Amino acid sequence: MIEEQRRIFLKQSMQSIGIAMCSGSLIALLQACETNEEIVSSNVNVIPFILDLKKAEFSALGSIGGAVYHNEATANEGNDIIIIRLDQTKFLVVSSICTHQGCTVNLPSVDKSTLFCPCHFAEFSPTTGEVLVQPKQGSATTLPIFRNEYDPTSNELTIYLPGNG
Repeated sequence: MIEEQRRIFLKQSMQSIGIAMCSGSLIALLQACETNEEIVSSNVNVIPFILDLKKAEFSALGSIGGAVYHNEATANEGNDIIIIRLDQTKFLVVSSICTHQGCTVNLPSVDKSTLFCPCHFAEFSPTTGEVLVQPKQGSATTLPIFRNEYDPTSNELTIYLPGNG
């Protein structure tokens, strides 16, 4: 019986010592995390563009799943963006440039329901911009997504794009 009590005592003592030793390290680690926080500021100049979706050039966006290319020469390094209507009040706005080797991706169509890169056959989700099929060689990442806000009253879409320079 004494042998059993001795084992229990030694086991509990060792657990307590282990907890005490680890807690000091854990506290130091947590304090280091708190003191090393830095505010990261973006150097990218974001420019809002307001698009009047009543214009003929945006007629495809009148229905859910509709998609168009659009270009604002002073933003996004002059590259086209793709605008896709997801539902009555939500839109996806992504870069038209494939993240694999910079080719322009195609809009979703009857033949191909994804955003398809004709250069190396990568495919991207038309609802999230995520890679669905990697290119035949190499790899691609999610298409850059741009914040947007839709005003159903005025039928205007505000898109926030990075400026040129």
